[in-house]
Amino acid sequence: VFTAKKYLWIQGYFTYGSGSHISPTFRVGKDTIDTAGNYATRYSSSSNENPTPVINNDKMNYCYAGGADTVPTFVNIFIINNDGQQKISMSHATDSSSSIDFENDVGKWDITSGQINRVNFLIGTGNGGTKSTMKVWGHD
Repeated sequence: VFTAKKYLWIQGYFTYGSGSHISPTFRVGKDTIDTAGNYATRYSSSSNENPTPVINNDKMNYCYAGGADTVPTFVNIFIINNDGQQKISMSHATDSSSSIDFENDVGKWDITSGQINRVNFLIGTGNGGTKSTMKVWGHD
């Protein structure tokens, strides 16, 4: 939980721990994480140039760069977090695979009341490594 701010910058670095793979995605919420279909996202990546929007999704942005499932992934996410408006985001993810894969996303959270004060990263079917970190900065 953090103090809600109008502008959010979320930075994550995810390392492989165990399990099948890491493919970070994230959800947000006001007091509780929203797991319903209140998100929409659109993305392009090093392997997908003309994506179809994903509406009524259960995640706000996909932060999976598309490289090997066990290499570290670095992501920056920027969110406009205005009370009374849908929350919009853009993100960029890259990984340390030999081909330097990337993904760019735009997303929105359809909830207009209040502001985001929680963020939850999902790591796919694997477990994040002990060196995984997430930082949240905010400004009004």
